[in-house]
Amino acid sequence: MNKDKNTCLKIIEAILFANSDLVDEKDLKKNISNNFNIKNLLVELKSFYKDRGINIYNVKDKWGFRTAPSMSNYLKIEKNLKRKLSKAGVETLAIIAYYQPVTKGEIEKVRARNISQGTLDILLERGWIELKGRRKTPGKPLTWGTTDKFLEHFNLTNLKELPTIKEINQLGIEKQRG
Repeated sequence: MNKDKNTCLKIIEAILFANSDLVDEKDLKKNISNNFNIKNLLVELKSFYKDRGINIYNVKDKWGFRTAPSMSNYLKIEKNLKRKLSKAGVETLAIIAYYQPVTKGEIEKVRARNISQGTLDILLERGWIELKGRRKTPGKPLTWGTTDKFLEHFNLTNLKELPTIKEINQLGIEKQRG
């Protein structure tokens, strides 16, 4: 069944709208004509929605609808968080994001203090980190890395969007810690 471009755009739009989670490009491709490049269609839709109340955005090769940031003042969403992330949790998450894949021992070395398994459990529970495998060193320690859910929560397309250490230092954050 050969579909025209407009029909393919509508199909992609409907699939993204119907899913609360991001949808993989491969899954979208299954529903459109082979005559069209899925990436080009997605970029076209993203461009169409860029100045609207909702935007299409992506994390790696996954796509979805989200409310435009400019609409945040008009929306109020109350969400009960189980608990605020501790300072140790924030530090651990930042270390994992910047040094991944990283072992628990390496995290502790950077933090210059031990971390509890509970800290890792909270980050796992929120879906922000995951096991990335084992290091090929004696003891074969587990390695940790961030997830797509981490990128989505912090509104990042990829890890390259994290601020550099130089940018962080220019904000004076390091001076406040000391």
